[in-house]
Amino acid sequence: MFRTITESRNYDRTRSRLLFFLFIILAGFFIIIFKLITIQIINGNDYYQKSQRIIRKIVTFSAPRGEIFDRHYLSREHSNRMVSNAIRLSLVVIPNHFEKNELLEKSQLLEIVLGVKPGSITERVTDVNLRSNDEIVILDNIDFIEISKISDYYLLFSKFIVKQSALRQYLLGEAAAHITGYIGPPDTRDLQAGIKSTNWVGKNGIEKSYDETLRGDDGEVVQLKTGTSENAEPHVFKNFTPGNNLILTIDAELQQIAWGSLGDKVGAIIALKPESGEIMALVSKPSFNPNILIGDDTELRNKHLKYIHENFSELNRAISAKYPPASTFKPLVALTAIEEKQIPSGKSYYCSGKFVVKSQYANLPDSTFHCWSTHGDNSLISALAVSCSSYFYQLGLDLGAEPIIRYSGYFKLNSLTGIDIPGEIPGFVPTTAWKEKQYNQRWFDGDTINLSIGQGFLETTLIGMMNFYSAIVTGGMVYQPHLVKEIHFADTDEVRDKISPRVLFELPINQNTLSTIRSGLKKVVQDGTASKILNRPYLVPIAGKTGTVQTRSNDRFANKTQHAWFIGYGPADSDPDKVLLVGVFVEKGIGGAIGAAPVAHDIFSSWSQRIKKGKLLD
Repeated sequence: MFRTITESRNYDRTRSRLLFFLFIILAGFFIIIFKLITIQIINGNDYYQKSQRIIRKIVTFSAPRGEIFDRHYLSREHSNRMVSNAIRLSLVVIPNHFEKNELLEKSQLLEIVLGVKPGSITERVTDVNLRSNDEIVILDNIDFIEISKISDYYLLFSKFIVKQSALRQYLLGEAAAHITGYIGPPDTRDLQAGIKSTNWVGKNGIEKSYDETLRGDDGEVVQLKTGTSENAEPHVFKNFTPGNNLILTIDAELQQIAWGSLGDKVGAIIALKPESGEIMALVSKPSFNPNILIGDDTELRNKHLKYIHENFSELNRAISAKYPPASTFKPLVALTAIEEKQIPSGKSYYCSGKFVVKSQYANLPDSTFHCWSTHGDNSLISALAVSCSSYFYQLGLDLGAEPIIRYSGYFKLNSLTGIDIPGEIPGFVPTTAWKEKQYNQRWFDGDTINLSIGQGFLETTLIGMMNFYSAIVTGGMVYQPHLVKEIHFADTDEVRDKISPRVLFELPINQNTLSTIRSGLKKVVQDGTASKILNRPYLVPIAGKTGTVQTRSNDRFANKTQHAWFIGYGPADSDPDKVLLVGVFVEKGIGGAIGAAPVAHDIFSSWSQRIKKGKLLD
């Protein structure tokens, strides 16, 4: 069948129109597909963020941080709190709830309305490390007057959120600051690790080492908007989980006694139970006030920070400073000599007030080493009692440096104890190889003599020396010092974790050797260097050792440049579970019997009263 020319033309015209319309339809379809891809994939996140500003607002509900109690825990209502929480109101913002530059402009206006220092708020909202959907705390611990001022400009500051959170309170303040530590806003590293800007984190002490345990898990409240832009009822998206509570090994009463006994001296105290490693008290001075550091008084805080910087107050001298142990090291030298069968316990040396070492070189004079007094003939026990240095000069030379160095390693004086707060450093035990490498000199007899009385290159921490004396008390078993006894769930008060004593090391020391060393330590208190202070009828029997660190000064006593040690335990002849081991170090304390033993006296006095009254509690 043939088309006419007219029909053929009409057909072509119709076909062209259909193709044109088909093209238009396909083009529109592809445009729609392209737009969907752009909206959903390419720019999906941007549109999602915008939608959140319109339809919902997620507000974090901060979880209360766990509280900290002392060792005598019964329940939250009937126990000694060391760290607690109070109510605090904070002003927060979420950047993606604001248009471009809106947050900065309104923050500047808020500074004017509240009359605060220019830049104090804006600097918080311009931190480049903050994410746009993070809550930013721009004012902490605001009062009702400030809330009232903000309310007067509600329409202007409607996107600013007033949140209720917990205000940390350190109930023992400076007295326990090196134990508890303190909290503060997260730093850049914390933020990069995913911690929210509203979550304060531990900066020191228990607060830092148990930060995740104490912090808890925040909840979230979702605020929806209706089609008329009115707020609907808030909806709890996720409930918070409160942080866990910590039960410490610390005895709050003994801690305060230890704090007071140190007075205005610079130094440290540790009191612990040798049979478990539980620390009953730990003090370091100068200290700092954590309540000031977390407070909102900027002027007071800056003044306190200056004090801390000038006095090295944040240094925990109980675990983070090392000094020559002086005569508190002599029992280790004595123990080494007996265990190595170098001397019998009754071996005596003569003390004329000084000891002369003949020079091995023709062109060098003899070396003279002085004792603090003239003691005549001394046995090992009497030499410990009166702290005769001449006895230990001679004993050390007969013994040699190598066994003393080796036994110092056995007792871990150059190792960390692993105590559960940050900042611990190891002591330092010199070796002959170290000296040759460090000074390009061999080890001399004078080095051995200095080592034998705890002087020279030797340096130990107070916590390290406590381990050695713990071994004397327990018979060679040393438990890891620790500060946390139990972890409780905050909501149910059930025990989540119970910290059992952990053996740090055990040494097979001969019991006869231990008996000899203990006898010497008892004589120190009975009629030796500590007798005037600690041999009192109202005190339980105490055994221990004084120590005086000789410093390089020509006028040592007048200038009080010598440091003081005392480490002792009591009751000296009792079951281990009743024994308290106390270590005291005082910078520029003149001498162990003058500067350190009186500090220990106050602690043992309290302990003695408890024992006599039968008030020793787990």
